[in-house]
Amino acid sequence: MPGINRHKQLSFVLAGLFGILTLRLAQLQLVQGSRYARLSERNHVRRVVLSAPRGRIFDCRGQLLADTRPSFTVSVIPTEMDSTTLLLLSRLLGIPLSELQSRVRPFSLTPSPVTVRRNLDIASVLRLEENSFRLPGVRVSVDPIRCYPAGEADCHVLGHLGEAGEQDLGPDSDYRLLDYIGRDGIEAQYERLLRGHDGYEYIEVDARGREIGTIAEKRPVQPVPGLDLHLTIDQRLQELCLNLTAGYRRCAVVGMDVRTGAILCLVSRPVFDPAMFLSPIPGETWARFTAGQDKPFFNRVTCAGYPPGSVAKPIVALAALHHGVVTGHTRFEPCTGSYKYGNRVFRCWARHGSLDLTGAITHSCNIYFYQLGLTLGLDSLVSFCAGMPLGRITGVDLPAENPGNIPSRAWLDAKYGKGKWTSGVLLNFAIGQGEILTTPLQLCVTYAGIANNGVFPRPHLLAAVDSAGRRIMQTKVLADTTQLASNDLKLVKRALERVVTYGTARTAQLKEIPIAGKTGTAQNPGADHAWFVGYAPADDPQVVFAVLVENAGHGGTVAAPIASRLIQASLDSDASADNESD
Repeated sequence: MPGINRHKQLSFVLAGLFGILTLRLAQLQLVQGSRYARLSERNHVRRVVLSAPRGRIFDCRGQLLADTRPSFTVSVIPTEMDSTTLLLLSRLLGIPLSELQSRVRPFSLTPSPVTVRRNLDIASVLRLEENSFRLPGVRVSVDPIRCYPAGEADCHVLGHLGEAGEQDLGPDSDYRLLDYIGRDGIEAQYERLLRGHDGYEYIEVDARGREIGTIAEKRPVQPVPGLDLHLTIDQRLQELCLNLTAGYRRCAVVGMDVRTGAILCLVSRPVFDPAMFLSPIPGETWARFTAGQDKPFFNRVTCAGYPPGSVAKPIVALAALHHGVVTGHTRFEPCTGSYKYGNRVFRCWARHGSLDLTGAITHSCNIYFYQLGLTLGLDSLVSFCAGMPLGRITGVDLPAENPGNIPSRAWLDAKYGKGKWTSGVLLNFAIGQGEILTTPLQLCVTYAGIANNGVFPRPHLLAAVDSAGRRIMQTKVLADTTQLASNDLKLVKRALERVVTYGTARTAQLKEIPIAGKTGTAQNPGADHAWFVGYAPADDPQVVFAVLVENAGHGGTVAAPIASRLIQASLDSDASADNESD
């Protein structure tokens, strides 16, 4: 019967299809059920990172130097965007489309949020909310952002943040691309302490990727803020230093506690606002900051190498006394304003006549030190400097410190060829010129060691670390000691007092505070650099300052008055009143 056969065939087909569907359903439910459950959850549940606030940074008096505040951040999830998302976002935020595309393109396959703009103003946030139905894959969140209440005043102390790149990621890294990370200064030096630990929460999203709300069943992990740092910097002194140097284009100033190495102020000009790195920097702005010689991001206190000029003469004098080639009474050929050595004529800035060692330091006589250098010899001078914080880093807790240069015989052979340099280099070396290079911080520490009878304190900025308001670490005072004869130190220290009382640094005099120090006017391809390095009170040293003003002329005219104002303020219990009068 044809009709019965067709019925049976149809039954077999239906039974086969039912069997296949049953098997497929069993496979989906029993074999692959957990996998598809995870995929389904992933489609409607989003794991969102909660950024940890960075630790705060305070000065020595508890004034806040760096904090975090809430800020609106707009991100895109590339896998949830459509073709018009970036175009509309560009119009609403006023960001060039090409900038957005270049920002997002490297992450085009990622399902995680990619930050496109931080620190968004409220008007922009409202525009995004009004157009949210046309912006799939766009989310606005509230995240902590760094802020610097003192603005540019502490830029070379605190440094700045940048966004983490591929070089910051690795198997042991917990950074995500575009996370903030310390790039310079204290922010970079103590990144590990300041960073904290991110948390996360789970957000339910609809089929278009729009966030509905948090999922109560999945408990969030709260972020752990970074540790709080207390610095040795005195912000009142820091701001006074900025005021005193406001008229100079490029300079470097550092002050330190002679006894502990605690840095009281550190200013390098030009300055910049560290908050500028928290948002994308327009190309023309970046070009303006990086072109020319000013280099505002360059910390001249720790990273620049300058010829010390006559500030080096007390060190040369100590070396000569140490090696026994002179006494305080030694006199050389009188200064007539010039000194002929070989075929060259070396100059002095005045005609000083016959001087002893104290007089030569007091009046900064080049002719005396040319002859002293020849008598001492290169090797003896270099070996003495090896015991000082010169030609090597001081160990300050800032990144990228410059070791400077003390030109040894081997160094000169490498530069000029073996035996192809003359003793003429030694004459320049003896007055702090030629290939000798130092940082302002190195000279500050060196003079601290002279004031401190051969104990050179290790300079540092970190004083203590707090966790949740509880002190967990206090910086230990460290120092390096060089054996210097007390009579040698006594002679040089007396000469440094006379420099301020009778010599080239009379502009540094204060009525009630005796100051000891040395001026320098260092030659270089442009106008001379002005130096002063000194400590006070001369009879009971507590503070030491190094001041360098590029291309400003004589140290006694320019640098010494700045140092004396800072010395006065640092030793004055009412330093704030002094600052306000400026």
